[in-house]
Amino acid sequence: MTSLIRHLFVAFCLLISGTATAANTCGAPWPLWEKFVLVHIQPDGRVVDFFANKTTTSEGQAYALFFALVAGDKLQFDRILKWTQANLAQGDLALHLPAWQWGQRKDNTWGVLDSNSASDADLWIAYSLLHAAKLWNNLHYRVTANALLRAIRHHEVVKLPSIGKTLLPAPVGFALKDKVWRLNPSYSPIQVLRFFSKVDLEGDWNEVLENAFRMLAVTSRTGLSPDWVLYRANQGFTLDPEQGKVSGYDAIRVYLWWAMLNPKEPYFEKLKPYITGAKQFAVNAALPERVNIADGQVTGSAPIGFIAALAPYQKTLYNHIVRTEITLGDDVGYYNYVLSLFGTGWMENRYRFNVDGSLKVSYQKCAKQPPPH
Repeated sequence: MTSLIRHLFVAFCLLISGTATAANTCGAPWPLWEKFVLVHIQPDGRVVDFFANKTTTSEGQAYALFFALVAGDKLQFDRILKWTQANLAQGDLALHLPAWQWGQRKDNTWGVLDSNSASDADLWIAYSLLHAAKLWNNLHYRVTANALLRAIRHHEVVKLPSIGKTLLPAPVGFALKDKVWRLNPSYSPIQVLRFFSKVDLEGDWNEVLENAFRMLAVTSRTGLSPDWVLYRANQGFTLDPEQGKVSGYDAIRVYLWWAMLNPKEPYFEKLKPYITGAKQFAVNAALPERVNIADGQVTGSAPIGFIAALAPYQKTLYNHIVRTEITLGDDVGYYNYVLSLFGTGWMENRYRFNVDGSLKVSYQKCAKQPPPH
């Protein structure tokens, strides 16, 4: 790119609505979260993806829980959690991993469309519940999170030949024939795995963490993370010839997770050579939608969520100050909203990750209880 970061800055600033905001203060409103609630969250706590036939995913519920926690919005947190348990987890997250997709069936009834769970959603749900338990002094959250972690370890973490414990995207469908497994780098945020390694001593999270690093180091040698990778018993990690040729809608989160790491996290510097290729692929002053891992060829024009998600990446690499008070329309889609909430929330100092992977939210320094919403 001539440089991606310059074009990113220009494009991002064009999306600004109003003036720059100062660092977040105690109980300060979060307009983007409030808009997300208005557009995408039903009164009962269901997060709706209008771009996918009004379906709901466990990912959407998980991200919404995290943002409600960051916003200090316990009312929404409990609504989202209640809907998730009732509709995705057969009434109890402590007993059942949540189904990944819910929506309208062919017979026009509404319910679970795919009962397979999604490990990235499960990790974020457990992570948010553990922090909510501490922030809001709620034992039920902690008990549920611990049970969920046990289920993740049992159903979604597998022992791969030669390297050991690794996170699968889901319990079913990712162990292929001939001792081949399909994996997703964006499903393993380093800070989340680091936190679990400190609080869940029954798990082999350090091993999962090390293998998440290995996966990126081997498959991202050009500095670009693929959307999907394979692990072959006799070859190790390789690009997925079907789904891993590009860096796009999945991999955008890999750059985001890395940029938000605490700089003292050991994998922050170790990952840097494998993550900074994203600064090289801007073409014609536009951020691309997808980049070919092998040759760097780009296709499409990135959605607004990509720009917001890469704001922490720009800040971390170049220490540029980027204004982040943006306005998203009702029609930009669920994924653009969540990427923007992650990116702008971090840029506005609404949350940070400590070196042990734990979450620090802005209102912690003001009161033991969250601000009223």
